[in-house]
Amino acid sequence: MKRMLCLSILLLVLPSFVSAAEVSGTYTSTDLGGSLYTGRASTWRSGINSGLPHVLHTQSWDGSSLGTQWEISCAVENSAFSVVDNRSGGVGTVVYTSHFTGGTFTFFPGGWPWGDGSGTLGATTLITTVQFVLDVNGVSTPVASVVNGNTSGTFADGCALVFAIGNGAGVGETTSLNLGITKPADYPTFLDGSCAAASPGQEFGTWGTVFTVTFQIDCSVPVETTSWSAMKAAFK
Repeated sequence: MKRMLCLSILLLVLPSFVSAAEVSGTYTSTDLGGSLYTGRASTWRSGINSGLPHVLHTQSWDGSSLGTQWEISCAVENSAFSVVDNRSGGVGTVVYTSHFTGGTFTFFPGGWPWGDGSGTLGATTLITTVQFVLDVNGVSTPVASVVNGNTSGTFADGCALVFAIGNGAGVGETTSLNLGITKPADYPTFLDGSCAAASPGQEFGTWGTVFTVTFQIDCSVPVETTSWSAMKAAFK
């Protein structure tokens, strides 16, 4: 009888964890009224202030736990980012454009409307706009940053993915000016150039939040024909 009862309970619980094939469609994050959790991100670098490579690691955040719904990891930037300085007298914005390649993505099982699955990434672009003001000493000082970006990839079964971030925000970064600033534990682990967790003496980089996410799964066309521009056109 006990075995029968345990089996019955197991059968009731199992369906919520069973994998489901990806479902074509366009989906949005909770701040846009959808079901996708917003997220948190870290970008590792080889030096406390700078240095290549940069390695991206982004995970969903449900308010208490990382990576329970989705994850993007190991996209690598190996070339210097481009910089457009729009400041006047030290006040204004500086725009940084970073290009990452490779990496993986995973949507974990959970009965989500898009199904679940994992795959590999192609190119990832992040555009970071940093706002500067003059401090009390007249030095141009960064006070806020906003990140927009997009990436694309292919699921293991050939379905295409486009994933766009419309409103990320920088929270902190390591600096030799204040060695006491370290990444909090509730942001994604810093991954080094080998995609392993960075050693305790090399935990350098930036971290922030990810909001306003839109992603598209397309299981009907090759990945080559899917792009962020095509996804935006669908809303016109």
